[in-house]
Amino acid sequence: MEGACCLLFGSFIDCKLSNSVDSKSWLGTHNVQHKKEMKKLPFLILIGFTLLTSHCKQDDPVVVPIEIINEAGTYYNTITTSNGQEREFIVYIPPSAEGQKAVPILLVIHGTNQNGQIFYENPNLWNPKAEEKGFIVVYPTALIYCHYDNGVQRTTTKWAAGDLGQTNVNLGALPLCPDEELQDDMLFFDELISDIKREYVVDTNRLYITGFSNGAQMAARLAAQRPDVFAAATVHAGNLSKFVPTTLSSRPMSMIVTVGASDPLFMNSIGATSPVSVDSNAINNPGVMDLLEPFLEVNGLDSQYNYSSAQYYGKDIAEFIFQTSNVGLDNKLRFILIEDLEHSYTNILIDPFWTFLEEITLP
Repeated sequence: MEGACCLLFGSFIDCKLSNSVDSKSWLGTHNVQHKKEMKKLPFLILIGFTLLTSHCKQDDPVVVPIEIINEAGTYYNTITTSNGQEREFIVYIPPSAEGQKAVPILLVIHGTNQNGQIFYENPNLWNPKAEEKGFIVVYPTALIYCHYDNGVQRTTTKWAAGDLGQTNVNLGALPLCPDEELQDDMLFFDELISDIKREYVVDTNRLYITGFSNGAQMAARLAAQRPDVFAAATVHAGNLSKFVPTTLSSRPMSMIVTVGASDPLFMNSIGATSPVSVDSNAINNPGVMDLLEPFLEVNGLDSQYNYSSAQYYGKDIAEFIFQTSNVGLDNKLRFILIEDLEHSYTNILIDPFWTFLEEITLP
């Protein structure tokens, strides 16, 4: 080899957020005015230097090492998946996650009729915790679908978490409107994770997911079907779809499942007409175990539990910990019922969720 060539380049990403939608599903009503805006931000600057000589051969290329650095900022990104989907997500890197040290990643998955921007811009949710603890937060956005919910036509953002596009409404199906085509959200998340790993300095043993409502359903599906990617998950006000198989995971993981005792959607799903009692009797409601059993089956856990109670932010908390493994592992499921909490993802979840997640790594 007589010489070497190198390329110095940067890239820019255009993206926009979805138009306004206002609707309701069994997983929640979210009245949201989405912003529509164009942003052009530096996505990543890749730098490589080498001497150029007059004898550089085109047929004898040199691979120049590229230095990847996490730079603090907010990045509005668009990717096109391998099946042609154009998808949007926001990456937030706090100053504490700058540099070349590999840091954890948290995916925050929004609910029905929301988008990633809603969670990103909430000052009481994940960005302050990321700044405190030094991790990157990723806020993906779902596609908009016309679908039927209990026979009512809705047009909202929605994750393909299992129910969407199915037809058996007795199991919770949300049939699509005519000419609507269901996209592959599992493919989107697979390629999103690949993009994140490629573009940022990431601790690949510490990728986590959290989700709300329909986003909790999506997080639950990812936990069940991508256990080799995500170390742990927390889901709030959502379930594992009945259309997702509950076969034993190839890597049973630890999870937190939380719900508000006054959440009307939760109450309706378990047949309750008043807020659920926040005490040891809550688990005796057949609907509560119907919620938990799919999580237990996927993660190889027995239905035995330990109960405890506490107060947190002035609210009574009932916690049921399932940690008897049917397959000889040490994973656990924590189910937490929160007094007076309705259908919302609030700041009282942030500290306990991160305290739980940060201790768990992939083997």
